[in-house]
Amino acid sequence: MDWFTRRPDDEVRPTRGNGRPSVSAITDSLLVGEYPRISDIEWLKQEFRISAIHNLQDDEDLRINGIDVIRLREACRLHQIKLVRTPIRDGSSDDMAARLGDALQHLEDLLGVGARVYLHCNAGLNRAPTLTVLEAHFGPRHQKPGSQEHI
Repeated sequence: MDWFTRRPDDEVRPTRGNGRPSVSAITDSLLVGEYPRISDIEWLKQEFRISAIHNLQDDEDLRINGIDVIRLREACRLHQIKLVRTPIRDGSSDDMAARLGDALQHLEDLLGVGARVYLHCNAGLNRAPTLTVLEAHFGPRHQKPGSQEHI
């Protein structure tokens, strides 16, 4: 790899290898992992019985990883998977704080109708696990009086 030649800003630079995304089952209805490519959608449906995908990638993540969101939506629709996006900038605690309420509500909406949800960001190591922990502690399905104010 040439580390010294500047690459064009619009060059696709996927952040994961060519294999399938890593997937971790948190509960029977919530799985967390790396971003799926369009070719992974059918596999997620068959292998993990996913009925919804909650995508936390922002537009820059999609661009860098070469994901066409229109084609992604089409693949999800073809396999009867609901796709919900709550874009959160990677590595930004400010953006996570600003988008947390929406992200938590979107996740709860999916779980509340009985969906088996695949929640992901880029690597499945920052935004998705953070939202998972917050959902487990503060989501309406687990909520104790006053806990929303604590957030």
